[in-house]
Amino acid sequence: MGFLAADFMESLYDRDMEYAPIAPTWFVLPLAMIALLVVAAHMIVLREHAIGKMPESRRQIRMMTGWIMMFTIPLTAYGFGIVTPAQEQEFIYSWSCIVGLLGLIVLMACVDALNSLRLAKVQRKALHDEIVKLMEQSERAG
Repeated sequence: MGFLAADFMESLYDRDMEYAPIAPTWFVLPLAMIALLVVAAHMIVLREHAIGKMPESRRQIRMMTGWIMMFTIPLTAYGFGIVTPAQEQEFIYSWSCIVGLLGLIVLMACVDALNSLRLAKVQRKALHDEIVKLMEQSERAG
């Protein structure tokens, strides 16, 4: 009676797991709804209250990121709580889209960071020009 590693691994594998979603639907769907509400509230604030309070380029980038998140959240809920590994084609398609959208969100975060660097450079230049102008005025006055 030998103990084989393959037998041990097979005993660990639950055949019912391939017919169940990754996470329980009762947990995933309410969590996704809360996430959608938070993102939607953030987008409403950006649309209605951020005009004039933040640079337009930053607001547009963050609005676009919000729209991507609004598509990603339900798809992620589907991937975690509805589709099962037994539904091979749907499972692969949904997770491929999820990974692609998450990559797009990371890309948008990089674009936002680069835009912030650009805006900081413009503000530094404007501040430097103003300091030079004030120095010239003080030299003429004094």
